Amino acid sequence: MKVLVPYTEELADTIQNTLGERATVVRSERTAESMLEHADDAGVVASGRVPGGYIRNAKNLKMIQSLGAGIDKIDRESVLDRGDIIVCNNHVNAVEVAEYAIMLLLAASKNIILNDRELRKGDWTYGWSGPNPNLEIRNKTCVIIGLGNVGSEVARRLRNFGVRILAITKTGKSPQANLVDRVVGTSDTKSVIQEADFIILSLPLTSDSREMVNQEFISWMKPSSILVNISRGEIIDEAALFEALKGKRIRGAALDVWWNYPQWGKAEMRLPSVNFPYHELDNLVLSPHRAAYSENIMRDQIRFVGENILRFINGETPLNIVDMRKGY
Repeated sequence: MKVLVPYTEELADTIQNTLGERATVVRSERTAESMLEHADDAGVVASGRVPGGYIRNAKNLKMIQSLGAGIDKIDRESVLDRGDIIVCNNHVNAVEVAEYAIMLLLAASKNIILNDRELRKGDWTYGWSGPNPNLEIRNKTCVIIGLGNVGSEVARRLRNFGVRILAITKTGKSPQANLVDRVVGTSDTKSVIQEADFIILSLPLTSDSREMVNQEFISWMKPSSILVNISRGEIIDEAALFEALKGKRIRGAALDVWWNYPQWGKAEMRLPSVNFPYHELDNLVLSPHRAAYSENIMRDQIRFVGENILRFINGETPLNIVDMRKGY
């Protein structure tokens, strides 16, 4: 079987070593044209970005293995139209993303970025008895929206901070319900958000979640609340959040995901938002989509990718099959 890996030679070689003689790994650029040119007969693609032009024309394609958890860059309609392709994602990085989410929450609530920036100038204004005292995490209420692999790991770690934890899921149920104080469905979102001191977004991007955090949602939030997003930028209405932060409608936010990115693999200077000057806000912690990037994660992710593809080749049921009708 041929396995297409539209990434670096090093990454492709790592997957080839796992597959051994069971499959041949080929590389390409991540455009439909290049992917078809190099592997229109591949049975498997290992990539988080698979265009519809490739899915529709690669007649032997039976499996798409994403390198990470997100599958929103895999053309959903083409997969559903084919009806004979399985898509699997990868949750190896869940713990690392959870750690990073808590770090973002602490950075925003303890004014870390502002304090660091000013002290580097020799300005001690934000020291003891200065303006904008730190928020206490303990005895507060944190709402986690999405209690999947990442959300549940966030809950496990937040428990030690003495936080009351509520979770919102689509159904109001979760196999990880024991990790939080209460789980509610999306129909109860307003009442739960009104209770929240902190909100952490850890849900997939779907048609239901796109711009879920809009002007109305933000109007439910306390003026003292903090929003953390480690899922996908499009879950938040970009304009609504900017106006809320600029007008101090909420205390702050910490974002690791955005709405517009530089071209992958290209050295390009670009502000984190091309529509609003988010970089000018002092009540925002900015992060360049690196929550899942740590010393061993890439190695562990690629190992999982290779092993899961090998399961498929050997006729076993692969792990983490995504329901593409739901998007997760």
